[in-house]
Amino acid sequence: MNQLKALRRKLQKKKSNFTAEHEFKGADELPLSQEELDTAVELNQIITVMLKGQQQFPAFQFDSTEQIYPALQEHLPRLLAARSSWDICFWLFTEQSITLKRAVPNAARLRDISVEEMLKLGKQAAEQTERYEGRPIDVATSGNSEVFEACVENLLNPDYRDIPVLS
Repeated sequence: MNQLKALRRKLQKKKSNFTAEHEFKGADELPLSQEELDTAVELNQIITVMLKGQQQFPAFQFDSTEQIYPALQEHLPRLLAARSSWDICFWLFTEQSITLKRAVPNAARLRDISVEEMLKLGKQAAEQTERYEGRPIDVATSGNSEVFEACVENLLNPDYRDIPVLS
């Protein structure tokens, strides 16, 4: 029971720190009617959290025209179906290291070569492998939907994510 209380305190502290660092908007500050907003919430098309008993919307999901960033909007239904709004908020601002495309040495070239040559080919493959290191929110707001999709897949399906192979 004490462990559960400790986890709850830790989560509450994490939420408090997050809310201190980010702006949130009330429903009256959004350019949506109440009906449109209710539909967006119901269909997991917008991130919403409860703060002090009030439904609030993290401002980071909106661009300068008050629209949800397209890359984020495309994946929100799936993200919010699998994780809580708070989990998505925390994840968006957590540094990630994700393999986007991996280079692998040609297996035929590995036959009958020395260990040193194998190591050299392995090093070359590692250098050619494409990675993203950063926060998912940064690629979502930059419009890089391909990298954001890889971030989403890495969150939701890390063990079975299909990583393209460079030729």
